[in-house]
Formats: sequence, structure tokens, C-alpha cells
Amino acid sequence: MPPKSKPGFRKGAPPPKPAGPSPENNPLGIPKPIFYANKERRAPPVQPVLAAREARLHPPPPPPVKPRSKVPLYLGGLALYGAVVYGAYLYITTNHAVKNSDIKAKPLSEQEDTSYVYTDIAKKYDSEIGSSEFAMGMPILRRWMASRAKGEVLEASAGTGRNMKYFPVSENKVKGLTFVDSNEPMLRIARREFLKRYPKYAEKVRFLVQDAGDPMRTKTGERFDTVVQSMGMCSHHSPVKLLNNLGDACKDEGNIILLEHGKSHYDWLNRILDLGADKHAEKWGCWWNRDIETILGESDLRVQKVSRYHFGTTYWIEAKPPLRIKEEGEKEKVHVKIQELEEDLKEAVKPKVQERVQERVQEKIQEKPQEKAPEKKKMLLHDVEEE
Repeated sequence: MPPKSKPGFRKGAPPPKPAGPSPENNPLGIPKPIFYANKERRAPPVQPVLAAREARLHPPPPPPVKPRSKVPLYLGGLALYGAVVYGAYLYITTNHAVKNSDIKAKPLSEQEDTSYVYTDIAKKYDSEIGSSEFAMGMPILRRWMASRAKGEVLEASAGTGRNMKYFPVSENKVKGLTFVDSNEPMLRIARREFLKRYPKYAEKVRFLVQDAGDPMRTKTGERFDTVVQSMGMCSHHSPVKLLNNLGDACKDEGNIILLEHGKSHYDWLNRILDLGADKHAEKWGCWWNRDIETILGESDLRVQKVSRYHFGTTYWIEAKPPLRIKEEGEKEKVHVKIQELEEDLKEAVKPKVQERVQERVQEKIQEKPQEKAPEKKKMLLHDVEEE
């Protein structure tokens, strides 16, 4: 058996000379570098080979898998939960209604004014509707609406101020806030909550107890830059008048944003709403089955966008005020222009009218009396025969 070669050298290569000084070759004792016998056929070091072998035997662990986002799962679960809760809410609030499939919604003119109900439920209003609104995602819609506010802001039908915490009050975006509601107990709750939440901005806010269908202006008597309202059309005794007044309160370049509820996309759900409309109005003061799109169409607002949620019962509405003539001087100019056009029209028509009258007179003169007599006699005979 041939002898094994030492590690680090190829087979057949002579061993290297020992390192260190040699007395016969290096009398001064200066250390010399190590040289291999065959420089061209130098053996590779052992360590890289061992490292590669070690790497093959123990490969590095794979990179960790990035976990998928659970946000879509949470949102889907929340939407499903909201739909279930909303369906249960509809069932609970309508299970005492008269079960008559032929019942129809009351016309708007026959729906009673139930705004007095809010005086009795003002203190418990927020606590009783808070959980159902959260399940339906209403806080998100309220936040979107309030975040759009800028300049001088009016909130009509403010109630207890459920949108209050979403207004950018602490920013320079909002110069002033005016909250309007016809129910004093609810507006007192809103005022107390605002002063508690924003004590430094008390000079920015006003709370007015009045009907939102009456004229509304800023402190300086001007119109508002932004007008918002949530759940106001369902409880107002004259919703068309209310919308027209909101348009009158808004500047020409301003924005009107409404968050309302009413009829659904689906007939089966509308039947449920109609069945429970009377009892719901008695308990909560609002008619939840009103035809919101029809009311919008009857108003003077220039509707820009309508989005619907919760089976079509929740309405997001963006609108502009009706077109107005900005200055009194322009109104006078328009009035004068109309008068001038009317006079020009009369002058243009007058010759033709006179000409036509003359033609008719000539026709009457040229008619012969004997041509009319037989016809008259015939008519008389005909009348006698029928008698």
C-alpha cells in the first residue's frame, strides 16, 4: 500500500524545506519565506474545500415567508357583521308592525311631524344608536363628510353633534362652525360636548335653536362655504323646503354634502320599511322610508353625485346651490334687457297682426249672404230633427 500524502500537498510533490534560519545557509539568522517545490502545481488550500462541503451539508435556511395582510379579511368580516346586524335591526324594529303585504307608504303630505319625539329621547339617543351605527360603518361616512368641511361651515339638523369630533376644528381649514337644530335639548348636549372637546375654540362655534328650513347665515350675514347635514331629511316636516334653504345658505362656489337614509333598491326591503314606518317614526322621530331621490329632484339643488350603501338605504349626496345672479346691479340689467326684448317683440309682431286683421276684414266683406243662409237653415232643421 503506498503511503498517504500529507494534507495540503499533491501526491508526488517533494516536502517543503523547514522554515526558520539554518546555520549553514543563513549564518545571520534572517528568516526566509516558505517556497513550494513546484510553484505551477501548487495544491489549493484545504479550508475552502471544507467550507464548501460544510455549506452543502448544512444549507442556509430559506427566507421567511412574508405574511399576507389581514386587512381584507377584517373588512370582509366587518361588512358581513354589519349586514347581519342591520338585518336583525330591521327585523326587531318591524316585528310589531301590522303584517299586511298590501300596506303602502304614506304620501309625504300625510306624514306627521314627529320632531317632538327628540325631546324625550335626547339623553339616551347617542347610547342607543351608537352600536348599530358602528356595525354599519356610519362613523366612516361621518368622518368622510366632516373632513370635507372648510371655511365657514354650517351643519343643519345637528342633533347631539355626532359629526362634531370629525370636523378639522384645530386646523386653519375651518374658520367657523354653526350648528343648527330645532330641538333645544339635543343641541344643548352638542354644545356641552363641543366645549368639553375643544375648549380653546369656543369663539369659532355657534349653536342656533331654529328650524333648518328658515334662513341661515354666518355671524357677518354671509353665506357658508360648506353645508353638511346627516339624517335630516327623514325628520323634517318639509324636506323639499329644507333642501332649498340649504342651497340658499351656501355660497355659489360652496359645497353641500348630505348623509341621509330612505328607500332601498329592493322592493322586499321597502315593504319591510313601509310596514314599520309608523312605529319607527313614533319611537325615533324619523320616517325611514322616504323617497330621497324624488325629494332631491323636486328641490332646486344641482346634484353632483349620489352614492348608496346598506342595500340602498343610506345616501351620500354631493350638491351645489342653484344658480343665482350675484349682484343687484346685474339683476337690474337683466330686468331692463327683458323689457327691451318684449318691446322689440311687440314691434316686430305688430305689422303682421295688423296685416292679418286686414285680410280677415276683406274676407268677411267678400263673403255673400246667400251662401250662409242655406247652411243656417239646414242647421236649424237638423236641430229640430234631433229634438
